[in-house]
Amino acid sequence: MLVKDIMNTHVVSLHYATPFLDAAKMFLAYHLSGAPVVSDTEELVGIVSEKDLMRAMYPTPNEVYNHPYLFFYEEELNEATTSATHKCVGDIMSKRLITATPDTHIFKVGGYMVATGVHRVPVIDENRKLIGMVSRGDVYRAMLQENFHLPSFANEFAGNLQPV
Repeated sequence: MLVKDIMNTHVVSLHYATPFLDAAKMFLAYHLSGAPVVSDTEELVGIVSEKDLMRAMYPTPNEVYNHPYLFFYEEELNEATTSATHKCVGDIMSKRLITATPDTHIFKVGGYMVATGVHRVPVIDENRKLIGMVSRGDVYRAMLQENFHLPSFANEFAGNLQPV
């Protein structure tokens, strides 16, 4: 099975110049845990995650090392948190990209995910334009269905779920 068989083509992406707060609003509005970042020409240039957004609200290790007394108090930490509003997605995104093409086999993408801890992989065309995304869950479900011929059990178990 290939990535093109399971990829999601309805992808929320962010421009690298998107302000921190706008990115945070998008993550909240669309329940995102990560999003690809594109350039003016729609070329994939990075990926930003919830972890990146959260990390942007904390002082860098270098800032703490150079001025440790500034971060002992809640007020100073709060000021450091609000300084994230001066950052944009391009400042905080990860530029280390693992990508796939539509013709990449899902086992290969799954292997990358397991080896690197990545949860989602952007799918790009020959011009590095973003055309889709494939998540760890997409790959996992497809592998179970392909290798073990397991159908989707969503309807079978829906009536058996009990609230906790």
